[in-house]
Amino acid sequence: MGQQNRVVIDIVLVALFTSITFVATSIQVPMPALIGKPFVHLGNSAVLLSVLLLGYKRGALAGGFGLALFDVMHGYAMEAPYYFIECFIVGGIADYVFSLVDYKKHGTNLKLILVIFSAVFAKLVMTTGHNFVMSLFKGMTLQPAIIATISSLFPTIINCITTLVTVFVIYRVLAEQFKRLFVRNNFN
Repeated sequence: MGQQNRVVIDIVLVALFTSITFVATSIQVPMPALIGKPFVHLGNSAVLLSVLLLGYKRGALAGGFGLALFDVMHGYAMEAPYYFIECFIVGGIADYVFSLVDYKKHGTNLKLILVIFSAVFAKLVMTTGHNFVMSLFKGMTLQPAIIATISSLFPTIINCITTLVTVFVIYRVLAEQFKRLFVRNNFN
């Protein structure tokens, strides 16, 4: 397969996973919180699946574009740059652990759980820190900012658990289908 064909395939896959991330984030269940309007969604699952299936750079790019596009189109434009960058940080941690446990050679359920958990934990820490900083940025003093951040933990934890379960259930099936598709069509 030529280099030009590979570039076209990469562009199509990034666009596909950008769309998947956008749609997965659009399917929401609103959650109560003192600050912001948090909601449970499958966008984080789509981002992590993008990274695991497409590789770090293409997957984080697709996830970042999908989340940023959602934010811009739904009134969260100020949040878009943060979540775009967050995809690269969380995706980088997932990719690092994926390599560290040598998942490609010896993929087990435990290794997959470690990879997903590392990304979910990074997401939890980053979102909690982001919520705290945004509370301060909005003019809250320290104690109310801490209370607001703690109140936002429940939706964040629900999103993390949703991501953990969703990616664990779906990843192996999609990885096998991608492998078959790429081998059958000689996309190396």
